[in-house]
Formats: sequence, structure tokens, C-alpha cells
Amino acid sequence: MVECGVCGKELREKDEGKTWRRCSICKKPTCFEHLHYMGVWRRGMYRNYVEVVPVCEKCMPKKRRKPVE
Repeated sequence: MVECGVCGKELREKDEGKTWRRCSICKKPTCFEHLHYMGVWRRGMYRNYVEVVPVCEKCMPKKRRKPVE
């Protein structure tokens, strides 16, 4: 059993992706109630694109920045 990095709720390891995911920044398990998604600009071979990554409440940036072109 693992627990949520924000609220401490117990999570089953076999339910990863169904009821919880890991934060892409701090890698802590986070339940879907406290999970947010953040768009990140990635540089591809032919063009730039936005990838959406899961982030916990603690790692969510307070100020969102505009992309640099």
C-alpha cells in the first residue's frame, strides 16, 4: 500500500492509472482528487508541441508563464 503525497489517503499499487498517478515533477503518488494537469512545451523534430503532464497540488506553479517563441 502507498499513500497520497497530498492527503495521505491509502492507495493500492495495482490501481495505478485507475485511481491514482504519480506526479511528473516530484514522483510522489497522488490520488485523482488532488491531481492537476499542466501543459509543457516540447521541442519536436519538425515543430514544437504541448504535452500535458500530471502534477500534484504542491508542485503546481503559482504563476503560469507564456511560451517563448
